[in-house]
Amino acid sequence: MLDINIDTAAIEKRLADMRAKIVHFKRVDIGAEMSEWQTEDLHRNRPFTMRSRARGAAKTKIRPHSLHEMMASARAQGRVRRYLKSLSRPRKRPRRTTPEIFLHWSTRPILRQELEVRLMQRYRVLLKEKLKWA
Repeated sequence: MLDINIDTAAIEKRLADMRAKIVHFKRVDIGAEMSEWQTEDLHRNRPFTMRSRARGAAKTKIRPHSLHEMMASARAQGRVRRYLKSLSRPRKRPRRTTPEIFLHWSTRPILRQELEVRLMQRYRVLLKEKLKWA
């Protein structure tokens, strides 16, 4: 009779280490890299990255300006709306002057294509750096 014994503890440990690296990459490294990308490439002082660690996902809102500027713009648009609404109502006395209202917005995309490409390059480098099996 022939007995063959194989010790698989080393292989199991290596596979467990590989799995731990993948889990850490999806739970921590993806969101951290997105925050670094926003800080370095988009020049955001305090990037807000929403992380879903269980799913291994990270997402963010890319605004054309800071949140403070966006809120100020929304308030200004509300004033313009109220003014235009008041113009539709009849008045006893005519208005002396009519202020000029400039509604303008950009048709350019908020996030340029080069920045998306740079983010993908950063993720590729991070993947090669973090997930080594040897």
